[in-house]
Amino acid sequence: MIKRILLIGLISFSLFNCDTKKHQYPEQFQSQFLCYVGAICPTQRGVKYGILGDSWTDLGLSLPLIESLRVQLEKNYQYKMVGSTLAGQTMKTVYQTGLHLQVIEEAGPDIKYMLVSLGGNDVQGSPSRYVGRFAEEKQLRFETVKNTLLDIIRTGNIYKVQKYGGAPLIWIINGYDYPNPDIPSNPGATGCRPTLRDAGFTEAEVNSFVVDSLVDYNNLLRDLTTHEPQLKYINLLGTLGGPSFSQAGHMWDCIHPNTGGFNLLAKRYVSALEGYTNYEK
Repeated sequence: MIKRILLIGLISFSLFNCDTKKHQYPEQFQSQFLCYVGAICPTQRGVKYGILGDSWTDLGLSLPLIESLRVQLEKNYQYKMVGSTLAGQTMKTVYQTGLHLQVIEEAGPDIKYMLVSLGGNDVQGSPSRYVGRFAEEKQLRFETVKNTLLDIIRTGNIYKVQKYGGAPLIWIINGYDYPNPDIPSNPGATGCRPTLRDAGFTEAEVNSFVVDSLVDYNNLLRDLTTHEPQLKYINLLGTLGGPSFSQAGHMWDCIHPNTGGFNLLAKRYVSALEGYTNYEK
């Protein structure tokens, strides 16, 4: 119970510090955020999918006109899921607060798959820490992401089997498509060229941070599937016109697609997802 209260507090704090437009639709915000972000929902039956994600899966609370990946899956492809999706969310936060266990708890005994769209904030958050030690910081973050993801899968599957029996979950993680660092964005937006320049990056480091680190992250996820049999990987690179950068017409800002971009990503995502889940919804 204490952990659940702390979880609610963390979710509320995060939302009230990242959602700058919530005052425009308070009823919608208050009625949906615990279920959509914290997986604290009324009892549901027959839910086979959990989802853990960052802003690629949920920009909706602060940007209701952008249909991000989760919205596309639920609205356009009729996937039924319970999850925790929030802009700025990290693997570290999910693991430390037990959000993955909360999703399994709320989804119920029919859950079979856990969709994961995380890691971007773990790798690219606080970019100033890269300055002067680019290679060392990148290696440290990648190692942390790898270990955290494996811990999430391990503890999640132990919890699922102990609580509901049956087989462990299949965890399906997607990589990210190329950003576009030159698209005008909010001041300080991570991954944008002006932000990285202000942090002290050289031009070579900007390109390495934006493109090479992201490609390497996708390769890390692919490699992990050879060590963890319950993990599957969805490659989204090149969906929006890259390499090296996604086309501006598909982007809302330097790292987030617009609705049209997410629509293209969802088509590719679902095509791969169906192969891993035998078309189950």
